[in-house]
Amino acid sequence: MKFDLVMVSVWLAAFVPMVVLILAMVIDRRRRKHIEKSPQTEKLLRPPGYSLSIRLDETLDKIPDTMLSACALCSFAGASVIATVQLLAAHAPVLWLAPAVVLLAGFSVAGIWATLRAFHYFREAQDYRLGLRGEQAVAEVLHEVADSGFRAFHDLETEKLGNIDHVAVGTRGVFLIETKARRRRQSRNEQPEHVVVYDGRTLQFPSGYDAEAVPQAERNARWLSNYLTKKTGENVAVQPLVVLPGWFVEQGKGNFNVKAMNGAYLAGFLRREDEKLEAAQVRRIIAALDEKCRDMEF
Repeated sequence: MKFDLVMVSVWLAAFVPMVVLILAMVIDRRRRKHIEKSPQTEKLLRPPGYSLSIRLDETLDKIPDTMLSACALCSFAGASVIATVQLLAAHAPVLWLAPAVVLLAGFSVAGIWATLRAFHYFREAQDYRLGLRGEQAVAEVLHEVADSGFRAFHDLETEKLGNIDHVAVGTRGVFLIETKARRRRQSRNEQPEHVVVYDGRTLQFPSGYDAEAVPQAERNARWLSNYLTKKTGENVAVQPLVVLPGWFVEQGKGNFNVKAMNGAYLAGFLRREDEKLEAAQVRRIIAALDEKCRDMEF
């Protein structure tokens, strides 16, 4: 009995702080959600990578929760091992032993699953952070071309197509920018590790390819053109661009509908475009985009 009391004391000492911490985190989140209010009622424009930043925050919040769950489940599995061993030593009947074995298996599987889930969230957070940094890098370039009359909007939300990363508007036209941030990996062919080959439809990276970026930019451009045309009552053409921060884009011959380029080239490209729109039409387009993108709470 003395051994049992010692083991129970150790078990409680290991679990009580963990359970208290989990309950405190859950209660604090719910309390803040219901009692805290924003000091500003006016909505703000979405910053670059707004949707990704929300996903990143949510994923980062899941990591400690899942890790704590994994620790708790593995601790229960350890307690089940002790109980099973004691039952075996006491030659307990099968009716007592079977539940202990089932609990041991269940807690072990659940603990392994939670551990793998925590690692999955960790990898997912790394991807979100990379995408967020890519959109922020492109936003810096768009800030630079403000001296050429461009106004930039970020993270424009569509109904069914997801979010549009950036829209640049000026008398030189309306440009939709799809950002693709990708890590450099060892080349699988003779292609240099910093080069992306673009043939008008596919982005060929040294370690793989992306055939979705161009169709996505085209779909989003069509949606944005229709949206702005309806909002302003004037036909608005939208030029889709794919921008890859940190990569050198080697473009094949041809006049492609979707231009692909790196972030450093983007500013010069926008400044070299001819004047296409009247200032009054640009103001109407900006007003429509401002209304669409001004939905972030303080």
